[in-house]
Amino acid sequence: MGLLDDLQVRADKLRLDEHQRQKNLQQEQDFYNDELKPVMLAAYEYFSQLIENLNLVNPKIMPSYPLGPADKANITLNQTDYEFIFDHGESPHQLDIRCVCTLDRPVEFFLSSKAAVQYHSEMLDDYRFFYHRRDRRDSTHDVCGATFTLEGPMPVHIRIEADSADQCVYIHLRNLENQPYKRYNFPASKLDHTLLERLAKLLIREESKLVEVEVPDDFRSELRRRLEIENRQKEEELAKAYAEIEAEKQAEREAKLSYRTKKALEEKGRSLEQKLRGGLTDLHARFKNNRNRRPPR
Repeated sequence: MGLLDDLQVRADKLRLDEHQRQKNLQQEQDFYNDELKPVMLAAYEYFSQLIENLNLVNPKIMPSYPLGPADKANITLNQTDYEFIFDHGESPHQLDIRCVCTLDRPVEFFLSSKAAVQYHSEMLDDYRFFYHRRDRRDSTHDVCGATFTLEGPMPVHIRIEADSADQCVYIHLRNLENQPYKRYNFPASKLDHTLLERLAKLLIREESKLVEVEVPDDFRSELRRRLEIENRQKEEELAKAYAEIEAEKQAEREAKLSYRTKKALEEKGRSLEQKLRGGLTDLHARFKNNRNRRPPR
């Protein structure tokens, strides 16, 4: 095959690929116009009115999140400052509903093991909750505890996203359903008024789940059993970590006591040595004086 033929083959392939790409894009656009656009416009209308009314009425919404230590895990927040953001009013592809959760005052607590500190830090990071952490370190400069100061705020976010390629609507949830993140996908036909209403109730905490899933009793029992095993394992790990920390502290205290005892004995030894040397010097001087003294005539 000559150079011209080779270039012709490559050019034909590029033209074919571009033609197919344009065809796919047109199919996606047609699907959006026919299936996704109507439900996205309905969602746009619904949530634009909802957010306007929420900011006007300003209802008192106080959700709880497991942000504290194990003995007082749930912390109550205030949900305020609603915002509705969209990419295009006539052909929306992405709708964002945002608000924030705040504390009345900072919350402070101490965790006494490295495992608990790491777990809690990761959990707060997942929730994107603003906090400060002051580490306590052992003699090897490793973290052995930390004081947490929770300040907030924490974002709450719902995103409704039309995806023509996947031919569905994605709903992303941030800090709802008692977890940091969850994503659902629905066919366009499912994004009806009932689902929008439930999504709104989820936002204002009148619903805890967007979709209720029926779980068989046997599966529920097995899941509960596994959770109990995991909780016992976590408690054992925390107890073991606490015992190790206490053992290290005891060893450090004993080492300090041994060091102080050694220093005291050394000081006492030096004092006795000085007294002994002083006594020997005095005795030697007396002996020398006695030798030099002449006997009486």
